Amino acid sequence: MELKRETAKLRKAQEILRDRPPPDAVSLSGKARPLRRRARLLPAICMAVALGSEAFAQPEAIRCLAPEVPIADLPDAVLAKYRAEIVAEFEAYFAALSDHVACLDTERSRALSEARVATEAYSAFLNNHPAQKDLP
Repeated sequence: MELKRETAKLRKAQEILRDRPPPDAVSLSGKARPLRRRARLLPAICMAVALGSEAFAQPEAIRCLAPEVPIADLPDAVLAKYRAEIVAEFEAYFAALSDHVACLDTERSRALSEARVATEAYSAFLNNHPAQKDLP
């Protein structure tokens, strides 16, 4: 879905660039001249960057990011003055922590399920392909 949206944006940008020369495209006579090569390369470069960034992005690596603990080690005057804000920060932290623990539970069950499937595949492999003995 995201790739289709990016492709549509790039096509629109390409159409705009095809009709209008870049601002620095000036000939010796002072008139703007179309630099079609640059106009064709820009969408290609944008597409390569978009696809490359998706290929190197690792959304699977960090599934459950722990929330940051609010700071409570402050002077008493600050704690008294900003009591309501500190309470709100801690309430938001505990809500986010509940979501984090639920995420960890989900990730744990996913990992166990994945390990179970891998174990079954390994067992089937061992049963179907017995080891050959290396005898002279």
